[in-house]
Amino acid sequence: MEEIKQIFDRIFKRLFSLSNRATLNLINGLFGTDYPPDRTVVYTNRESTDVNLKHHYADVFILIDRQFHYHLEAQMTFDDNIVLRVFEYGFHHAMETQQDGSLQLVFPEPVVIYLADRSDIPPESILHIDFQGQASVDYHVRNFVYLRHSLGELEQKKLIVLIPFQVLRLRSLLYDSHGNPKIPDENPFNQLLKIIESDIIKAINTNLSAGNITATDAGKLVELTEALYQQIILHYQERGGEQVMRPLLPGAMRLPNDQFYFYVEDLEEKYDAAQELNKIMTERASLWEEEAAIQTERADALATRTAALYDENAALSDEIEKLKARIQKLESVASE
Repeated sequence: MEEIKQIFDRIFKRLFSLSNRATLNLINGLFGTDYPPDRTVVYTNRESTDVNLKHHYADVFILIDRQFHYHLEAQMTFDDNIVLRVFEYGFHHAMETQQDGSLQLVFPEPVVIYLADRSDIPPESILHIDFQGQASVDYHVRNFVYLRHSLGELEQKKLIVLIPFQVLRLRSLLYDSHGNPKIPDENPFNQLLKIIESDIIKAINTNLSAGNITATDAGKLVELTEALYQQIILHYQERGGEQVMRPLLPGAMRLPNDQFYFYVEDLEEKYDAAQELNKIMTERASLWEEEAAIQTERADALATRTAALYDENAALSDEIEKLKARIQKLESVASE
């Protein structure tokens, strides 16, 4: 089985298949910005290659309105060198997104999201950069330690995208701050189910009702929560936790109003498709009208030309008759 860290990293990246609305709320909550939900969101290339042809993979680069760059990295444990890697990722990103002919490098604004709570994780990591003979610069990378923030704070900041990681609170139910197993008063499985029901599902449904996420977002968040939960089960079972962990029952992670919202979203998608079809048909009808007008104009011109030719033909016929009469008259004179 994959290491639990790799699984969490993979699921973290899948969070960014959600709607632009959900992503913009995440950026606003993490960086204190105020982007409205109609801004454009682009996920830029996260792969780069250094001079030694070594590939580097950042987690997520986000470009908003084609000018505001953000870099999100996920970590399970604290790493003193993460600030070096973030700076390196940011440099490669700045080089790749550099405008043609420009001598300006724009680094993305970074944040490291820690998915485990450790007392040694500072609010930010700082890299001191000394440009010899010019200036010294401090490169700051903020650290967002997920489990240090209450559910109320997460909802207030509209960080609903990160809600599946509430299942990580299981560790605090099983182990103390020193990593020693606890003797719980209640089955940790039951406690975690309460977290899923009262925190995760309720928060997803609340944000869905508030319009912070779409019905599709809600479905994906539920799926990711369940995927995380199942992986945690496997992880702790390998460590001898069979007695306290067991799989979720089918339908245990169903949103109270999901059937209604998925129905509404299906209608919205059909309405959007109908609107698009109507737009296409209107454009085609306009083209048909223009073509009909051109053909009518051509027919009128042809009729006018035909009438003119008819008049010319009639005039020529009259002239021919006159010439015939003149010839007959000349022949009659000649015969006398």
